[in-house]
Amino acid sequence: MSNQKSIVVVSWDGKSKPLSHILFDTPPQFDFLVVDYSGEDHFNELSKITPAYYVAQKSECKGDLINNVYTYLQENKITNYDYIGLVDDDIYFSISDLNKLLFIAALEKLDVFQASLAHDSYYHHRQFIHKVGYNIQDALWVEIMSPFYSYEVFNAAGPYLNKSISGTGTDVYLIPTIQQMIGKTKTAVVHAVQMKHCRPIRTDNRVFSNQKTNLIDIADMQAFCKNMFTEFCKGAFDANQTVFVKNVLNRKYVYGIPLKYKLKRIPTMFKNLYKLLVDASYR
Repeated sequence: MSNQKSIVVVSWDGKSKPLSHILFDTPPQFDFLVVDYSGEDHFNELSKITPAYYVAQKSECKGDLINNVYTYLQENKITNYDYIGLVDDDIYFSISDLNKLLFIAALEKLDVFQASLAHDSYYHHRQFIHKVGYNIQDALWVEIMSPFYSYEVFNAAGPYLNKSISGTGTDVYLIPTIQQMIGKTKTAVVHAVQMKHCRPIRTDNRVFSNQKTNLIDIADMQAFCKNMFTEFCKGAFDANQTVFVKNVLNRKYVYGIPLKYKLKRIPTMFKNLYKLLVDASYR
């Protein structure tokens, strides 16, 4: 555990007060890589920290930024880390939050994970909202706004990161597919740590330089991952792979949870309510 090494990538627009969303309440037990996605060099304006790495490269959106980070790390042979986190510039967190998040991930041997979202966050997917009483909770995938990957998963996904500028299809389809292919499938939301998303989601109606909208980007990534996984399995899925295809690759990307899935969850909702009442009776 003490030898665990991680790198946390934080993005910055090069214009606003640098790293203003981070509370420096304790020394980081990880290395920082700051990405100035304006493409201009503003390194001298960083006063709170001296990052281990600094990249000034123009990026259109999160997928583009992640691909640029992967390329930078490969070109500079920066491979001596166990985890990499990719945190947006509108995520409020403290250094102690990240230290704890990485500690729990190493303890639980997670391959892909994120902190839970505070209830007053802007969000699209309710399943990532903080749940009281949970340490970690298994998940099919984690969001692109602040994912953490084992270096093995990140490097395996690297050659395909240039297929999405928005990055939205990367989180829900590409990373889970890569995890299946390399056998690193332990994914979770860490509810023991919360982060706050402070800005409304704003990629929906954008048209990127590849002439695709966010939703087209997602659909193309889904189709690519279906084909790649089918070829990997040589067209024959075992029981676990069949479940993965059904629950991830064949599931239409939507914001929130579809009605039919909500209806299926009604029995579980009553079971969880019963657990809450039992827990409350002991207080």
